[in-house]
Amino acid sequence: MTSNNNNNLPRVILGTMTFGFETRHDLSLVRVCGAENAKSFLELFGSYGHVEIDTARVYGAGTTEQVLGQLPMAHFKIATKAWPFEDGSFNEENLAVQLRQSLKTLNASKVDVFYLHAPEGATPLEVTAKAVNSLYKEGLFERFGLSNFPSWQVALIHEICKQNGYVLPTVYQGMYNPISRSVVPELLPCLKHLNISFYGYHPLASGLLTGKYKFDKDVADGLRFDPKTGYGKNFRERYWNQLTFEGIEILEKAAAENQITLLEATLRWMRHHSGLEAKDGIIIGTTSLKNLEECLKDLDKGPLDESMVQAFDEAWEKVKPTSQYYAKHTTMKFPAPAIKRLMGQTEDQAQ
Repeated sequence: MTSNNNNNLPRVILGTMTFGFETRHDLSLVRVCGAENAKSFLELFGSYGHVEIDTARVYGAGTTEQVLGQLPMAHFKIATKAWPFEDGSFNEENLAVQLRQSLKTLNASKVDVFYLHAPEGATPLEVTAKAVNSLYKEGLFERFGLSNFPSWQVALIHEICKQNGYVLPTVYQGMYNPISRSVVPELLPCLKHLNISFYGYHPLASGLLTGKYKFDKDVADGLRFDPKTGYGKNFRERYWNQLTFEGIEILEKAAAENQITLLEATLRWMRHHSGLEAKDGIIIGTTSLKNLEECLKDLDKGPLDESMVQAFDEAWEKVKPTSQYYAKHTTMKFPAPAIKRLMGQTEDQAQ
């Protein structure tokens, strides 16, 4: 894709899935433990002029919001998400419970964006849209967001909200990177038509586009592609196949020829060649301050050489047959006690 001009670059958002407290839950990716450690990440992120922080009720098995709630957040805008734990999660009562529990845990009176994390399936969209609007009228969030919904549902929800005078969805969060572009043909044009911003997660394909993983090598315990964890199984289903790694080899060779790292090449592609604009965003997440600063510096660099852009297109053609549909979402299930705790039905565990 063509490069954006300097005044039209997508914003940068800090993802916090790795923040929280230590937990044995296999659906947790916490590596930045405790408020003091997380504070350093926020300070570094803010020093580059960025202000948007992304979290969710389920991150860190509920502990991510706890950590953020212990930090001074006045200079940041926070987004959170409600998870479809079970049928009925997005009805009026349960949706309100989730958002209020998030606000309580975040120690906040409102958030910038309130997302529906993924389709719930059982509750009619009309009921969910009305519930979201009621929470909006209470002043509990500024913007209504959708995540991992197919474009037809985005259009339907937008129409339901428009016809009823409800708050419109104005931001969408979805998977997008150089080797996962299924949002491009259908979803992005839909969002543009409806004036909905797009925030892309997994810009580094869960770390594959750093070059640190090899198809024939075992993955260390606890890393994103650890097959023994819930998230690891999900990420492997999305990306872990021979064609993907053949595409990455193409990119590693091109990056070496351009004398840059694959990480830098990928982030510059996302900022300048992805088709994203100023109202859109790129969500970055990391487990070390060194890596965060590297990402922030790379995102501030200019467009890529044409040979590198062509290599990204070649790699995409290689992996396209195995690339997953953008709206395909995890079927991760939380046990009943965890759901109760995340919904605030029992006292939060002391940390």
